[in-house]
Formats: sequence, C-alpha cells, structure tokens
Amino acid sequence: MNYWESFKTFFKIGLFTIGGGYAMIPLIETEVTERHKWISKEELLDLIAIAQSCPGVFAANISIFIGYKRGKVPGAILTCLGTCLPSFLIILLIAMFFRHFKDNEVVASIFAGIRPAVVALIAAPVFSMAKSAKITWTNCWIPIVSAIAIWALGVSPIYIVVAAAVGGLIYGAFFSADEDDEGTANDKASDKAKTSDDTMADETNSSAMVDEKKSEAIETDATIAGQTEAMPESMLADETDSLPTDETDTPQTTETFADDGEK
Repeated sequence: MNYWESFKTFFKIGLFTIGGGYAMIPLIETEVTERHKWISKEELLDLIAIAQSCPGVFAANISIFIGYKRGKVPGAILTCLGTCLPSFLIILLIAMFFRHFKDNEVVASIFAGIRPAVVALIAAPVFSMAKSAKITWTNCWIPIVSAIAIWALGVSPIYIVVAAAVGGLIYGAFFSADEDDEGTANDKASDKAKTSDDTMADETNSSAMVDEKKSEAIETDATIAGQTEAMPESMLADETDSLPTDETDTPQTTETFADDGEK
C-alpha cells in the first residue's frame, strides 16, 4: 500500500469538502471508486450505511473504513488524519481571525453563494448511488419513506438503517429464494431456446450448402456441354485422325513376319 497516496487523496478530499460529511460523498466517489478504484460503488454504499450508523463524525468514519481496508491500522490512521487535518487548520485560522471579518459583507456573500452549491454536491451522488443500489420502481418507496421519516418526523438515521437491515433479512429469507429459483428456471428455458435456435440455424446452413453445391455442379455440367458444342468440327476431325488405325498396324506386322522367314 502507498501510504502517502492514501494520505494525499484524503487530504485533498478534506480540503475541498464544504458543507459537512455528506458533501464529501461525490469527492470520495470520484477519487476512491473511479480514479484509484480502491473500492467499488457497492462497497461505498455499504460503508456509507455503516459510517452513518456508527457514532462519530461521518467523514472520519468513512475515511477510517477505507483506510483500514487498504492498509489496516496505519492506513486508517493516515486516511483519518488526511481527512481531518485540512478542516482543523482552516477552522483554527478562522477562529484566530474570525472577529476581524465576521461582519464583512464580502465574506457573508461568499458563504451565501456556497450554501446552495453544497446542496447540489449532496444531491448529485444520489442518482449515481441509486443505480449502484439497484433502485427500481418496485423499491423506490424505501428511500422516499426513509427521507420523509428523517426530515419531517425527526427519526434518527440509526433507526432507519436498523429497520432497513431487518427488512432485508426478512426479504432475503422468504422472498429471495423464490426469485432465485424463478430466475434459474428462466435461465434454463432461455438456454434451451437458444440451443434449439442454434440447431435450426445449423440445419439451415447445411441445407444451403448442399443446394449451393448442387447449383455449382449443374453450372459445371452446363459449362462443359457448352464448350463441347462450341468446339469447331476441324478440331474434332484432327483429333480423330491422330488416333492409330488397324490398317497402319497390319502392314508393319506382315513385313516383320516376312523378314523373319527369309532369315
């Protein structure tokens, strides 16, 4: 593991994270899952759920999980330090000089412009994580109800995570097996249909090859017949004259016997 690379990556994430731990999610997704590919998007979703349900700062929790996955305890310490150090230094400087510019209109305007951008930073990864979490029209009610419970009713996110975990266990125990069996049956039917289609395609190709060979043979016979009909009669006569006849062979044989008699 490259400890310096891990520290530098999370230091950059902590330095440019404005608006709290959730604003860190798109930066973590970009740096950790897309650029360095240290973890997958599915693992990031699991880490977010665990970090949210654990006590402590969300940003520090998730950096510790990722650092420990890469380099055990030293990796966890470095990633947590890289995440928290920029905030510590910046807040320390602000605390030292805050009284000098807390009423400055320029600073107030800057923060007023940053706040809406932070909302966008938090909302942007929702769509990409929804794809990784396989959110569909059948289960989209779960995040909607959870968000309403947290926002409108003040329910703790810990209770939401625990309730979702229990619901997932129940669903996996009673419904997931039936869906797996149905999926297996569908896969077998699909494979059987594909095999049948391949067999029919092979038979069709074989028939086409036989027909093609028959057509070639017919064309060859027609070509030979055409060449024979087009051959001049003089060429046929020459070929006939060049053949040996019995009349030329008989005198030679007679002369041979006469010579033998004289001897």
